[in-house]
Amino acid sequence: MTEPLNYYIKQVHDRGFNISMMINTYKKKQADRGATYIVPDEVYISVCEEYIKRGDEVRQGFPYFMRVLVEKSRESCAGRSQEYQRFGEMAQNIKQIMKSV
Repeated sequence: MTEPLNYYIKQVHDRGFNISMMINTYKKKQADRGATYIVPDEVYISVCEEYIKRGDEVRQGFPYFMRVLVEKSRESCAGRSQEYQRFGEMAQNIKQIMKSV
């Protein structure tokens, strides 16, 4: 885990929520299912930020954690997909330029 992630995990722990246990449980379940997707630390940081904002509203920790984790993971994947699409378009443009040279 990166230093920024450790900082956010500590902030959440100080509010009384054992998010590191949730992260480890999630990683173990993913490994047991043979999943290859590794959640980036930025996603876990976003989850921690959401908990810091809305921690008083949370009634059940694990369902909340999972719901926010899935949402933030989708946002992260969508952002990466757009980035890859942009790189693909740039590669096509370079290919066209190279053909005309």
